[in-house]
Amino acid sequence: MEFGYTEEQKMMRDLAAKIAQDFSDEYWQQIDEEHRHPQELCDALVAQGVLGMAIPEEYGGGGTGLLDLAIASESLAKHGVGMGGIGILVGGPVFGGYLISRHGNKEQKEKYLPGLVNGDMWAGAFTEPDAGSNVTNISTRAELNGDHYVVNGQKMFISHMEGAKHIAIYARTSPLDPAHKTRGLSILVGDLPDAHVEARPFKKLGARFVDTCAVFIDGMTIPRQNIVGEEGGVLKAMFDVLNPERIIVAASAVGTGLLAIRKAVEFANERAVWGERPISSYQGLQFPLAEAKVMLEVARLKVYEAAWLYDKGSPKCAMATTIAKYAASHGSIFAADRAIQTMGGSGYMCEYGVERLWRDLRLNAIAPVTNEMALNTIAQYDLGMPRSY
Repeated sequence: MEFGYTEEQKMMRDLAAKIAQDFSDEYWQQIDEEHRHPQELCDALVAQGVLGMAIPEEYGGGGTGLLDLAIASESLAKHGVGMGGIGILVGGPVFGGYLISRHGNKEQKEKYLPGLVNGDMWAGAFTEPDAGSNVTNISTRAELNGDHYVVNGQKMFISHMEGAKHIAIYARTSPLDPAHKTRGLSILVGDLPDAHVEARPFKKLGARFVDTCAVFIDGMTIPRQNIVGEEGGVLKAMFDVLNPERIIVAASAVGTGLLAIRKAVEFANERAVWGERPISSYQGLQFPLAEAKVMLEVARLKVYEAAWLYDKGSPKCAMATTIAKYAASHGSIFAADRAIQTMGGSGYMCEYGVERLWRDLRLNAIAPVTNEMALNTIAQYDLGMPRSY
């Protein structure tokens, strides 16, 4: 077991930090106020090869593993990007990259992977209004008509629709069989924009660097050759996308929590209210920030382990990912909340940027899977307790 970084990982970590430092708090405040995609960051990640680092080398990428991408994601967040880069890292390398590189055929890899290296964004249309975490309960249908599928359905809380060139749609290609609920589930790749796909964006508390939409699909046609993996049996492919998504989100959350702590410590070291002693000398402020640091350091170890297991193809990755996701979301939200409390009224003001970190991180207790469902999974499959839902 090795806990140190390789030389290549150090270089990628430091490169990510350098890129992040080129984008100021003012930049991210503007992104937040304008509710827009941080295209400038995306361009920088493409130019430096970060966005394509996990794409196989034969398609123009760096050929690294998920662990390397997680390290870069954490470093970006820690050095100023916060959660602001997560839309880019998930919309490209995860929704497109891991889906196609792991489960696409030769033609699909040649068609889609080079574009991901150059910044193509993908949307992942998985969640539905009446299904939520129950992925077997979806109602979106893809019916074969000659050499095309005709897709109809509604998806909910779908991000990356603005500017995405492709959409991975989770749909039923055969009716639900109550005795075998996971059968008949498929993933199809469509091109965007499409006149038969309507995206209606929501207004939301945070994560304004990426759109989140209700998506209506009405008669969209997708060529039969655009189905990824086995028709009607792609649940494994689904989780080969969802697990990296959760790992990269968790890595970014750890980095964002550390960013919040750094901002709070810098503020507390400079502020003196009762005489010359800075408020950072008070245990009432020290202990919560130190506790947050412990939580994030522990979460990071689990995030790295989960990514390492994914790269090894280990079935233990799923449980490690669930634990990592919970630990990272719990610790990072706590860190941002304590940072606000440390800074008092200043922490509540937009110009200091910490309240934005909290708003962005708060989503992580809900998505990409709720913390309650994470605990259900741990209790049932790791502790051996009865299913509770």
